[in-house]
Amino acid sequence: WLVYLIEGSWLIPRKFYNMCRAKPLNQALYYLDFCWCMNFTAFAMILVLVFSGVVAHDEGLVSDAARKSFFNAMMGVACGTLMGANIVLPFVACMFHDVNTMTGLFIHLMPPMVMYTFMWHSAEIKEHWPYIFHLTYLEGLHYFPKEGIFFTPGDGLESVAGSSVALYFLWWIPYVCFQLLVGIDLPKKINEDGTPKKPKWDTVFHSTMRQGLCITLGKVFRGRSKNESIALCMENNFDLIDFFIYMICHLVAAMSAFYLIGYPCFSSQEFHLFMIIFVTWLVVARGAKRYTYYTTKMYARVLREHFA
Repeated sequence: WLVYLIEGSWLIPRKFYNMCRAKPLNQALYYLDFCWCMNFTAFAMILVLVFSGVVAHDEGLVSDAARKSFFNAMMGVACGTLMGANIVLPFVACMFHDVNTMTGLFIHLMPPMVMYTFMWHSAEIKEHWPYIFHLTYLEGLHYFPKEGIFFTPGDGLESVAGSSVALYFLWWIPYVCFQLLVGIDLPKKINEDGTPKKPKWDTVFHSTMRQGLCITLGKVFRGRSKNESIALCMENNFDLIDFFIYMICHLVAAMSAFYLIGYPCFSSQEFHLFMIIFVTWLVVARGAKRYTYYTTKMYARVLREHFA
């Protein structure tokens, strides 16, 4: 957790500075995406616990009930959704020269690692940081609500899955409202009356759609041709149907990760460790592939253009 705080204190502001200066569109609104918001939540809560233990001398500033609820929620998010994001997001890669890529790697890979130490090395943490992390509730944790593995959002808040799902919807609903009110129109290059527009802001939704998802969703769900999808990408002109398909897919993927990855990580130290090793290998392999491209194919093409 100390490494998480130290690295995050530099990487996150540095990337935000880069995103604010990004061209042609400002990328500062990327920080409204789920993975970023969850890291901000974790970062803030750890700082509160540090303040409670070190400055306030653990005088009840944070109740045990609050500590347990936070741990439950972040356990499912870190070991479910964020762990799964390392697998499905191709831009999560280890590239030491690029602070933007390394920050993206940090927010996806570090939380599952931090939760591994809390879950499986809690005795050592309590021994060295007794006033910051109580962790007295770990033995009584259960992943699913007592009523069963299927439940409605807002139920089973005493469980890991129930708290994680509730935290997800605390992000999902405001984000959908933001996009419906202003976000979906911000990067568009054409006004509703057909006149040109000079957009300033980009969002993760528009960026993800431009990277090929628009073509896939258009083909699978809307019967749209590839050329039509490419034209939409060029103008950032995605409609509400595209947006809701995107958000529903995001919702289904997140819920699936809670069950398919989060629960096995919660139940088995060996599986949790295996997943960390696997995603670490995966992001290193992606980085190696990019470096191979930079040092061979890309430079070879540049040389041919100048000297052939």
